[in-house]
Amino acid sequence: MYRKNIMAASNLTSCDVVEGETIEMKIERIVSNKEPIKDGAPEIFTERAQGVVAAYNIRTDRWELATDAMDAVQRSIQAKRDAKAKGIDVSKKDAKLEKVEDSAKTQGGDSAAQDSGAKSIQGGNDAKAE
Repeated sequence: MYRKNIMAASNLTSCDVVEGETIEMKIERIVSNKEPIKDGAPEIFTERAQGVVAAYNIRTDRWELATDAMDAVQRSIQAKRDAKAKGIDVSKKDAKLEKVEDSAKTQGGDSAAQDSGAKSIQGGNDAKAE
């Protein structure tokens, strides 16, 4: 004897179906009514005198932007470590960013010149001196 499957009742309903306009009809309407073309992507072409705009150039080197962003992240992490070592509770993001910017300005912006007190893991002369 075979068991008959019973269909479960569902509350799923269909949305309103609207038939779209074909491309041929759309072109005919635009040409006959002399309407401007409103939809579509914006043009990114520039004047020849301007050259290639960096925002649209696929060959633009974005490495400098990435390194600047990573330097900012590294400075904020270092500021957190320094604040924790000093016992200062930095809870607000704005205060933390201001502190990082101020310390970078006073030290000339060179984050490599900061001494975090951490030991070197590289096997160079610095490791031998300790």
